[in-house]
Amino acid sequence: MERLAEQLRAVIVATDEYRRAMASALGVGVHEAAALGELLHQGPIPPSALVKRLGIASASVTALLDRLELAGLTRRERHPSDRRSVLVVLTPAGRVAIEGMFALFSDDVYASVQRSEPAHVREFTVVLTKIAEALRDRARQRAEITAALTERAGGAEATRSCTPDAERSG
Repeated sequence: MERLAEQLRAVIVATDEYRRAMASALGVGVHEAAALGELLHQGPIPPSALVKRLGIASASVTALLDRLELAGLTRRERHPSDRRSVLVVLTPAGRVAIEGMFALFSDDVYASVQRSEPAHVREFTVVLTKIAEALRDRARQRAEITAALTERAGGAEATRSCTPDAERSG
């Protein structure tokens, strides 16, 4: 099992490198590319949803959206039912760009496994689904994660020094 965790970590690191390369090729940062992905999959969303999803400050999302608008990839529109709110939407150019990124990713993943037996790919897909579900469930257990890290780090002080103030008080 330790080998599985090491290999999964290697895939995550490779995916991060791949994501940075894709974002760079598009001429945007990783957070901008992630925002485009959220817009593609979630549809028009308010900036506050991007704050939560990307895990960055509201002011950072505002600057990010300014950059995406300047690049012609997104625009802000009035919310149809809440006059105080706006929605961020993909422009046609933004949709083409992010769909192209996801299509290339799919092609690259397919090319990497095309010599595998179809049954192995199906089994691997099931395992990846289970891993993703388990990690999402675990991510929602913030108090338990903090306790486990505290125990592994050798005390509350070691973990507290690495925990952002907003999370410590919340």
